[in-house]
This record gives sequence, structure tokens and C-alpha cells, in this order.
Amino acid sequence: MLDTFAGNKEIKETIEACVSSGRFPHAFIIEGEKGSGRHTLARIITAAALCEDEKAPCGRCRICDLVMRDGHSDVLTYRPDGATFKIDSVREIRDNAFVMPIEAKRKVNILIDCDKMNEPAQNAFLKVLEEPPEFMVFILICQNAQGLLTTVRSRCVTLSVKNPDRTEAADYIALKTGRNEADINEALENSHGNIGKAMDILSGEAAEAVLAAAEFLRALKKRDRFEALKCMYRFEKDRLGFTAFLTELRLLAQREAQKCATKKGSVSPSTVAKLLELIERTELEYRRHIGQPLSVPLTAAAICAELFS
Repeated sequence: MLDTFAGNKEIKETIEACVSSGRFPHAFIIEGEKGSGRHTLARIITAAALCEDEKAPCGRCRICDLVMRDGHSDVLTYRPDGATFKIDSVREIRDNAFVMPIEAKRKVNILIDCDKMNEPAQNAFLKVLEEPPEFMVFILICQNAQGLLTTVRSRCVTLSVKNPDRTEAADYIALKTGRNEADINEALENSHGNIGKAMDILSGEAAEAVLAAAEFLRALKKRDRFEALKCMYRFEKDRLGFTAFLTELRLLAQREAQKCATKKGSVSPSTVAKLLELIERTELEYRRHIGQPLSVPLTAAAICAELFS
């Protein structure tokens, strides 16, 4: 079953070691960008925790089947209440942790976007992390584990999911979708090797924001103000789409900033820094004016004016 997860050899070796040693950790942190396979990995770890086969997770038994279909009674998933996890939700998670499993040897609680948990909520969660029941396993999914308190991170096994190499990613997508090599390679190019986003592009789901962000960065590299504006103006009447575009653009800009640090970037460090600053400022303004008719075209024009000045 672990073989079905693309790339990330070290992570798979860590999970195999947890199973073979008989000392399964009480808590994992899975960090990585959206589309990197964090949720798939969480299900695989859950199956490894509950499966009773000698080579867990076997991927064949009833338990593994239920886990992969999100249907096992001893697996609970929690998400933020709006922008964050509220402390009442964390107390519910903490109380539920002491309830015995219904049918498996363990129970698993999966916390999605746990880096949106504020400090009081994290401190409340820490109480059960410090002395968890023997049967309890927590899986914390986030984009960046640094958003969690050091005291929380120190009690978890942290797994950082990376995009696999292009060949392995292409083989995985071909197996899952049956699409041709040219389409897959183009999707991987536009998603910068992110399998989940590449598959979204191929299926037409959530592809617009990913493609627009990639096109915007190419326009920025060429210093083509008109093409950059066109990328953003396609969201003229779609504020949610524009917000998704900004999120994707921020991820690409952060990746470009890392390249600049090793002198491999194709955009100047000052331009990348300016882009990140503008995105952060724009996202902040959008959060402040939720429900108000802010203009996407005016916002796009303002961003380009500052970037290309």
C-alpha cells in the first residue's frame, strides 16, 4: 500500500519502521503544500495504525478498504471552525480521545489545517498529547509545521511531504488518469511538479487559478505587463477565483524566493519580495472587507502598477 504513494522514500521508510518495531507513535504531523498528497498519506498512516496484517497496511483487508473510503468508525476528522480551531472544538477532541475504539485496536483523529489552531487551543490540545491513551493516534495536517508550538511539535513525528521527481509523478498520474504523456507533462509543468494540482488541471477542477498563477509568473519573468493583467482580469467577476489565484501565486513566489536564495531564480529577488508583499497586503485587505464589493480589476491594476513601475 505504501508503494502507491509517489516519491517520499524517507517517509515510507519511517512508517515501515513504526509498524515493524511495534512502537507506533501517538502523533504525526504531515506538512506540505496543497496537492502534495498530505491527505492520502494521512489515510495510509491511518490504515497502518488500524490494519492487523503482519505487513500493515496491507491494502486488501476490510479495515484498509474502510479507511481509504473514509468509512471507518474509529477514524474521526476535524476541521477548523471558520478561520481557526476554536478552543471548544479542541476540548471535544481531547475528551473524545479517551473514548475506547469501537472495533479496531486503535482509534485515529485527523486534524486538518491544524496550523490554524491559535495558541490557547494548542495549549488545550497539548494536554492530551502529553499523556494520550495507549490506543490513540493523532494525525495533524498542515502546510507548515512552524505554525505549531514547539511543545506540540516535540511530541509528534513530523513528515514533510515533497513533490516526487517528474518521471515518477508522470507515471503516477498516467496510472490514475490514463492521460497521454504530453498532457501530463504540460500539467506538471504548470503545477511545478505538484501531483494534486496537475491532476486538477487535467480534470478541469480548480485549474483556472493554478494556470493563471503560472502564466502570471511567466509574464513577470518577461516583464510583460499586459499579459500579467490578462491573467488577473480573467477573474474580473469571480472574487473567490481571484482569492484562489493569489494563494497559488504566493506559493509560486515563495518557491521562486527559495531559488533566488541559491542564485537560481529567474526573477530578481527584489521583484519576488515585492510580489510577496503585495499578495500579503491584498489578502489582508480582502479579509478586512469580506462581503463588500471590492474590485478585482482595480486590485489587479494596482498590483501590476507597483510590480512593473
